Amino acid sequence: MARNTNINKILFPVACKPVYLDTQRKPIHGFRAVTGMFENDSEATFSIVSDNYQLISNKEAVEMGKEIHGRLFPNATSDSFEVFNVIAPKTNGSCHIDIIDKNYTLNVWAQEVYVPFVRIQNSYNKTLPLKFQIGFCRKLCDNGMIFEEDLVSISMAHTKQMFRNDDFMNIKISHLKVFEDDFIKKTKRTNEIVLPREYFLPLAAKVLNRNFDLNEKDEKKRKLIEQKLCEFANTIENYTDKYIRIENMGETAYAFFNVITDYASNTKHLQARNTHELQVKCGTWLNLIGELFSNPMFTWEEYVGDYKLLIEKTNALSNNSGVEKKVVLTPEMKEEAWLKIRTMMRLSNLRDEYAARRKNGESI
Repeated sequence: MARNTNINKILFPVACKPVYLDTQRKPIHGFRAVTGMFENDSEATFSIVSDNYQLISNKEAVEMGKEIHGRLFPNATSDSFEVFNVIAPKTNGSCHIDIIDKNYTLNVWAQEVYVPFVRIQNSYNKTLPLKFQIGFCRKLCDNGMIFEEDLVSISMAHTKQMFRNDDFMNIKISHLKVFEDDFIKKTKRTNEIVLPREYFLPLAAKVLNRNFDLNEKDEKKRKLIEQKLCEFANTIENYTDKYIRIENMGETAYAFFNVITDYASNTKHLQARNTHELQVKCGTWLNLIGELFSNPMFTWEEYVGDYKLLIEKTNALSNNSGVEKKVVLTPEMKEEAWLKIRTMMRLSNLRDEYAARRKNGESI
């Protein structure tokens, strides 16, 4: 799925305005409404807040992000600052803005290049505090993940006592280096861990917290849950094929890491907030798996647990529907398939030519 870099869409004017009751002329004491102005002079109310609320516009949040960019990335300049991705719901009540230095990348190993980014989190509907986090995105396919740790503990509630200039002054290039070293170490570790393909689907459901209650008594709801399960399974299977075979990562934890980050970053039907939450879950798994696997008693069978039943349930649903499981081929997979077909056709033609020559007594 293409990244959204249209930052202007979420930089609309916002303000805190008095709140009135229909029966009163005076505003309600102690409360205000957070509103946004859009095209055609349309106005939306995002939330009702107290007088202690400090409105931070997305434009102000981006300016803070620019300051962090200048302190965090080596040789950063205003010209190298770039908006990498914008994640926002249709209501525009909250957003996540990913910023990068366009001249800076991170080599994990020979052919694995990642782009470090800072995610700016902000909201007008009181669902999210202002926050800055570090993430890494695989350059080849835009798969992203977020570390659980906040960047130098900068997480600000929208209150008038929130601002501390020291938070920004303490940010240095060395902070990014700490995150990078940790990311490289843990990513390389996943490439050494064998993870059989049979566990990819149930493990993805567990890590991403995708639950499917197939015991739902309401038939319409159960049918919808079954449909979502099949869609999830089909998507994970396609990504699994992509990374195990096409990108030749083999049955490793690193291939699985790419499966779940691809799902979290590029699945079209995910809601905006879910994208962030799932990318955080990917980061959580990366932080945990090396330590878990170092336990001599660890087994994938036990770790996956009851989630492995999803395989049986998915197969049963496919069989009962009478519809063959749909496999969506990526362009790379199509090219590989055509190569095999052309090779088989050439071999078939050679066999026919060989048989005809033998029949006519010709030398081979």
